[in-house]
Amino acid sequence: ELKSCRLRCLPPGLASHARALKSISAQNNQHLNSLENFASAVELEVAESPDLERIANLPNLRKLEIEACPKLNVLEGICALQRLVLEDYAMETLPEYMQDVNPRHFELRCSLTLLTSIAVGQSGPEWDKFSRIDHVKAYAPDENNKRKWYVLYTREPCSMDTNVRHSISAGKLAQRCRLNLLFHSVH
Repeated sequence: ELKSCRLRCLPPGLASHARALKSISAQNNQHLNSLENFASAVELEVAESPDLERIANLPNLRKLEIEACPKLNVLEGICALQRLVLEDYAMETLPEYMQDVNPRHFELRCSLTLLTSIAVGQSGPEWDKFSRIDHVKAYAPDENNKRKWYVLYTREPCSMDTNVRHSISAGKLAQRCRLNLLFHSVH
């Protein structure tokens, strides 16, 4: 566990000496800007690290949880990732690094504004960042309920369910998703 440290980066030799390290938790690290080169790590949780910009070269990482790391813009060398959890209620769009990772499961806890943009589906600006992920669960809070609003997406068979109101009804979106899948399988 790495908590409230003042380091900008971890000492270079630490990763090579921590061969048995399976789980890393880094919380409230105000100046830490990168987490890299922990080949044995299978779980990583980072939270409240406002200067964290880069997570890289974690080839065995299977589960990654990111909470309130607004400067994070690089996720690379994380090829075994199965589950990604991202929590940031101030985020206005999905991060660009979403196109660099391919988890099987993605859970998002975000603002209603971002959730509404995701609920639009294929015609929305976020579609390319999550459409290749097998299972997506996205939630936005309302007063006392952190999961009041939701979008649930499955890639195959393609389906999307939401309780977010927008100009395209969930039924039409699901129908368009199925038609798109049919179109791509024919062509």
